[in-house]
Amino acid sequence: MPNQTEPPVRYLFIVARDRPDILDQVKERLRGDARIEVIADRRYGQRRRSVVAREPERRGADRRRPTKSRDDLAVYPTLVVQKRVESYAELQQKVVAYADESRALREENGRLRAEVSSLETRLEALVSADAAFKADAIAQLTQAEEAVVALMARLRALTCDRGNDEPR
Repeated sequence: MPNQTEPPVRYLFIVARDRPDILDQVKERLRGDARIEVIADRRYGQRRRSVVAREPERRGADRRRPTKSRDDLAVYPTLVVQKRVESYAELQQKVVAYADESRALREENGRLRAEVSSLETRLEALVSADAAFKADAIAQLTQAEEAVVALMARLRALTCDRGNDEPR
């Protein structure tokens, strides 16, 4: 059984039920390839046992596809088929789901772009306000520094005047 790191089984190598010799050889040769699963044909005859229908047939014809000679294990003892082919309906559902997801992602992208634009505008306003605040703070500090210098000058002047008035 493949583990999580190995690729999933993508192909079935089907060997006719009456050819076990080929089954063993193929299993041996393809043992290392995790993408191919080798199996014996598991089908047993027709599902319909009688030729005559018990009730009136509602379907017009046999719905099964006719077997091509290359797909008939009675003609060729081996057959390689893709393990699971998605139907048109499944593919269509995926397309619709991807379209919905794409639409949702585009809407989210638009919402996020608008939010980023709003945040950029807000950031510009905050940067402007910060610059104005810094300019105001610098102006106030400059005024305070001028006031301190003026007070220090007055204090020196007063201490110098007092020093001249007192005898030594």
